[in-house]
Amino acid sequence: MEEIAFPKIEVLETLMVSSIRNVFTTMLSKNLLFKARYGRDKAGIKPFYSLGSKDPLVVGSIGFVGEANGVVYIYMHQAVAYQIASAMTGMGVDELASEFEIVKDVVGEVSNMTIGGFKNGICDLGFNCRVTLPTVLRGSQMEVDSVQSARRDTFHFEFDGQPIVMDLFIQENRNQ
Repeated sequence: MEEIAFPKIEVLETLMVSSIRNVFTTMLSKNLLFKARYGRDKAGIKPFYSLGSKDPLVVGSIGFVGEANGVVYIYMHQAVAYQIASAMTGMGVDELASEFEIVKDVVGEVSNMTIGGFKNGICDLGFNCRVTLPTVLRGSQMEVDSVQSARRDTFHFEFDGQPIVMDLFIQENRNQ
């Protein structure tokens, strides 16, 4: 049996961009503009803050394990998380002000659907894997450092004029 080559970053980029765009158009009836992808050398350890922001963030995180291992972090301003939750639930942003658990659930679900779509694309390429449960964090000046053996790329998007950054860490794991 011929071994399948691990996907090139251009293929991973296509999977990532189409997955999150699909979630935003289907679940939120909103467009998401893809701006750029940066490799580890340009991403830094605070990829969202490289855009100049110091505002509080909400970060959805979900991993995948199997023949491809990794994790994706989806960074957004706290205000954007509330906008997304409002669009998905039909509740006003003001109504959600005291309901962060709802916002957290929505960000977790958006993360789950996005990375689930990405994972399905990887599986379709011959790299079976499963997703982990989503985690949602809220805070300021967050940073993530990666295992140096993992490939790291950040994907910058714009949603209603506001940035959303996806931080992908991935590595092949055919020896499982």
